[in-house]
Amino acid sequence: MQKNDTATKPIEKDGLKPVKHKKRKRPRKKRYLFLKFLILVLICVVVFMTCALYGYRFIMEGMAQAKVILTEETGIVFKVPYGASTASIAEDLKNQGFIKDTRIYRILSKILGFDNTYKAGKFLLTKDMNYYAIMARLGGEPLKNPTQDIRIPEGKTLLETAKILAEQGYIDGEKFLKLCEKSNTAFLFLKDVKQTGARKYPLEGYLYPDTYKMDEGWTEEDLIERLLKEFDRVFTKEYYDRAEELGMTVDEVITLASLIEMEAKYPTDYKKISSVFHNRLNSQELRKLQSDATIQYARVYEGLGRISTVLNKDLEIEHPYNTYKYEGLPPGPICSPRKESIEAALYPEKTNYYYFFATPDGTNIYNETFEGHLRDQQKYGVSGQN
Repeated sequence: MQKNDTATKPIEKDGLKPVKHKKRKRPRKKRYLFLKFLILVLICVVVFMTCALYGYRFIMEGMAQAKVILTEETGIVFKVPYGASTASIAEDLKNQGFIKDTRIYRILSKILGFDNTYKAGKFLLTKDMNYYAIMARLGGEPLKNPTQDIRIPEGKTLLETAKILAEQGYIDGEKFLKLCEKSNTAFLFLKDVKQTGARKYPLEGYLYPDTYKMDEGWTEEDLIERLLKEFDRVFTKEYYDRAEELGMTVDEVITLASLIEMEAKYPTDYKKISSVFHNRLNSQELRKLQSDATIQYARVYEGLGRISTVLNKDLEIEHPYNTYKYEGLPPGPICSPRKESIEAALYPEKTNYYYFFATPDGTNIYNETFEGHLRDQQKYGVSGQN
């Protein structure tokens, strides 16, 4: 029995195939992407809000910690040297147990705008402070210190003095030296002292060696002015008059005094050594002062450093301060002399000495002749150094 296909097949009209009606699909893929985007935005918002909340709490907690009043009994003194970078401060903080991660500290310091705000000085911190509190403290005012004792050592070149003070955290060494390169006409004793090719620092010799009490907030300019004022106080009108009587400028007197300062170990030698140098300066044949101290000065400024004993080979150094090669006084002082040396330069003992040398214990032996000088050198075993 045949089935009637007409009941199951669509009827064709006019020779055309019947049109099948498809169901319209919903854009599921677009809805899926949009949903992912919404989730991502929601995650970002949550992360941002969490970070913002944490950052807010971090900053507020840090601000509260930074405002806590500390004393030297309740806090720990942390010192920031002059010219310290954020990296070096972070290292010091870690080494002293205030922070654990220097990299995080440096990043936060940069992001939060604390770089270049840190001040030199002493600060009170505690080890439970967060990073923000520490940064806020170090960017604030250092501990009040009404006076600070600063010792300017005698017998040191200006380069050596700047290095000592910088290492002790008192000054920015580079800034200090830059200031010492400038001529200073505010003081009578400096009016004719200028920078030359042979003399880089016009202030060499005039930063009077002593211990000074500097008031709170002093700068390198303040320190230099204080030292020059002290020199001005020490170098009296009597000294100006005596220098004129000797036919010497103030700078020549201080240059000679600096040689005496470096050559004399005992007070009894000051005026005798001065007499040797004066006798040579006034002679026709022995104009070279032949001072080992000027060799040491030349070595310092050539970057060679001081040596315990000047040998014959050291006398060949090519430098304008080498008084074994060049006659008369060197171009300028080789250290800042004390009052005793200045007085010795102005008032030498009257002698006929032209030679002297130091024995191993620092005693100076004087002679009028070269033959006597050689004889005594052999006697004390200080000749023939090569």
